[in-house]
Amino acid sequence: MTCVTKDEIREFAYKSGIDIVGFASPDCLFKYRDLLKNRYENGLSCNIEEKDIEKRINPYYFLKDVKSIVSIAVSYNIVYEADSPKSAYGTISRTAWGVDYHKVLINLLEKLRIFILSKCDDAKTVLLVDNNPLLERAIAYNAGIGFYGKNNMIINEKYGSYLFLGEMLLNIYFEPDKKVETKCGSCTRCLKACPGKALVGEYKIDANKCLSYATIKKGYLSDDTIKKIGTRIYGCDTCQDVCPFNKTAKRVIKDEFIPRGLKPKHDLKEILSLNKEKFQEVFGPTSASWRGKNTMIRNAIIASINSNDKNAIEPLKSLLDGESSYLRGYSAYALSILDGENSLPYIEKAYFKETDVSAKMFMKKAIKKIRGEVFEDNER
Repeated sequence: MTCVTKDEIREFAYKSGIDIVGFASPDCLFKYRDLLKNRYENGLSCNIEEKDIEKRINPYYFLKDVKSIVSIAVSYNIVYEADSPKSAYGTISRTAWGVDYHKVLINLLEKLRIFILSKCDDAKTVLLVDNNPLLERAIAYNAGIGFYGKNNMIINEKYGSYLFLGEMLLNIYFEPDKKVETKCGSCTRCLKACPGKALVGEYKIDANKCLSYATIKKGYLSDDTIKKIGTRIYGCDTCQDVCPFNKTAKRVIKDEFIPRGLKPKHDLKEILSLNKEKFQEVFGPTSASWRGKNTMIRNAIIASINSNDKNAIEPLKSLLDGESSYLRGYSAYALSILDGENSLPYIEKAYFKETDVSAKMFMKKAIKKIRGEVFEDNER
């Protein structure tokens, strides 16, 4: 007889605030080796994904004597209606509402670990929440948490797809739970709605086209991406928002996921004016903080362009003279669209003293846009 049962683990987990619990075999990921290889070879994976395929499919890297994986899911489909500010705003994905979900789920997993240790003296565990290369959604699928949607999200019939996932690697064997097969049927709403056209087929995604990835990708974005990103500051929920399962999914009351400093529709001018201290105050407690201040400001610059926000002009002029060459380039481009000839003297002044090649390229692009002619700086 095992020192603790699946039912006992589930009962404790549900009382602790975990919504769904499933059990998977540590070998369940090996079958994804060829799929991952195909994605890499066809350019469908993005640069934040782990390149070592074995690390993505082999839990034994993290716990040598792992015998089971306990998969948990916590719904973030909270009862909350976001207010729209009177000024122009940028949108924040539900994943970044409230307290950083990594901290919330690690805390829940730690409570579960302590419970299991109270029953099993020799238990060994490793707790994981989006801080490792293992295929979390594949683990959740194999643990019966839900089925794969055509948007590649894990969908649970009761809670929908607004789910945070976490795992506990455990050296105690439990019989794996049964997988849930897809219930999408002929529905293609997510494929049609995807603004980045990242869903290149049913159950197939080009991560490089996903706008959620675009909002965290560092550096300069293509003109096409700048247009498609709209007013998104962090993440994109479109493929989940249109999913029929989320229309009828259970709403939950979880105070930790209620937005506080960072609002779902956040004032653009405030984001454009962020200093380090204010960034930590607004973004710091959330899961959106990890990419840093400059990337969020870049996205706010793009949002100001796409919303034609004239209130952004003065903050943009400040950024044009700021410390970040990256933001100086973007600010010049935004000012050429929002303020036209009025900002030409500011952009030209910035251009002739700029030393960063990429920023200078964007400034030159801005000057050409305003003048409507070929611009030559005649520098020798």
